[in-house]
Amino acid sequence: MMALLLIVVSSHLAFWFWRARPGVLQRLALDSARLLDGMAQPGDGDEKLEALERRTAQVLVTFLMFIGWASVGVAIMVSLPGLWDVAMGTDEGLATFAHWKGLLAMSVGGTLGWVYPKGKAGTSAYSAMNQLVHRIVLDNGHVQRWLHDREVNRWRKRGGQAETKFLLVTGLARAGTTSLLQRLMETDAFSSLHYGHMPLVMAPGTWSRWNKPKVSELKERSHGDGILVGATSAEALEEPFWRLQTEEGYVQEEALVPHAVSEGAHAAYLDFQGLVRKEGRLYLAKNNNALLRYAGLREHNRDFRVVLMFREPLAHAASLRAMHRRYTAMQAEDPFVKTYMDWLAHHEFGEGHKPFRFADRQEERNALGSNPDGLEYWLDRWMDYYEHALTVDPHGVLFVSHEMWSGRPKEVLAAVMEELGAEGECPELEPHTRKRKVEETVDGERQRRAEALYGRLMERALHLD
Repeated sequence: MMALLLIVVSSHLAFWFWRARPGVLQRLALDSARLLDGMAQPGDGDEKLEALERRTAQVLVTFLMFIGWASVGVAIMVSLPGLWDVAMGTDEGLATFAHWKGLLAMSVGGTLGWVYPKGKAGTSAYSAMNQLVHRIVLDNGHVQRWLHDREVNRWRKRGGQAETKFLLVTGLARAGTTSLLQRLMETDAFSSLHYGHMPLVMAPGTWSRWNKPKVSELKERSHGDGILVGATSAEALEEPFWRLQTEEGYVQEEALVPHAVSEGAHAAYLDFQGLVRKEGRLYLAKNNNALLRYAGLREHNRDFRVVLMFREPLAHAASLRAMHRRYTAMQAEDPFVKTYMDWLAHHEFGEGHKPFRFADRQEERNALGSNPDGLEYWLDRWMDYYEHALTVDPHGVLFVSHEMWSGRPKEVLAAVMEELGAEGECPELEPHTRKRKVEETVDGERQRRAEALYGRLMERALHLD
């Protein structure tokens, strides 16, 4: 009986030791994934071989650390039964491990070791395992590309064909794009990426074999803006594709810049859509970075459509600043939030903020507008974005004001569907008339420029009879 009790206690201590020190195991997983990514890298030159040698050596070092870590746990597990044998002059303690009772005692102790004592509660909304899986996938682009190409080949063999007609919903963040995306999805006329596709958005079919998200209870998203989301809610998740296609060239150190889209990249994008699009539906994406590549896509494709949303400038600037403050605080508390947003090239606000910088907006900002805590800064960002938006090829671009969408949502939805020639049933929608009040004053010249630009946008915007 004493031997069994000692096995329970020592097993508890051993498993608690392993649980309290997951870093070595996580490092082994990440180093192994980096090695696999190097193997998936195209080419066979000396540079690749040297990189593989370095990564192999790193995996070996980490594996030896893992062996040492595991050995300490095993030593802890056998220590008390072993000491009992020495003290009593028997071999009962260690021999009991080979008996079913000893295995049961080890299971009881090990289970207790995983749940007690409770570890320090993490501040992240993502568990340690969830974060590890995301890092393994999203930090290893060659593996993503290999899985993507493999899935595209299977899709083609099943008869999959590219469709040049699709819809992009875009605009500066906080313009109402997520709200419109959700309502469009409710018409059952579209297919889109959703939260359940993360992190393997490049190969959603492969990931769906392992991850089968169910329609879950909706919760308010991290923006704190009243929009409810769940595991199957559509979201802006295209950027891992574009980061690989461009080798992240558009994500510069200080800004996001427009980038070209080659004919091959456009064809690959249509294939990517095919992995998501269900039969009889159109591909739909909300992507606030879409304006960076609109010209490149339009060069190869006159069939797709864009809904470009905008909002009254001061209210929009105030909303952006509020989100910047909110996410800066959130990311300081939970750094993984920034990492997650960086993977999605979501740099609109927070510690990873990078403004859009278009070729026709290169003038220097003065000191008044260079502080992200000031309303002038965000008003400048608003003008930079929408002045450029008015210069793009207008073919297939439908400007929609936030005020029109809020006040007459069902009619706007019907107009978008008509523009696409899409068939679906528009849901019943209630107008949302609450407006953000901005009492803060800004530089007069900036405000006049912004109001004049807003007037030009309204002239181009959708008007309902």
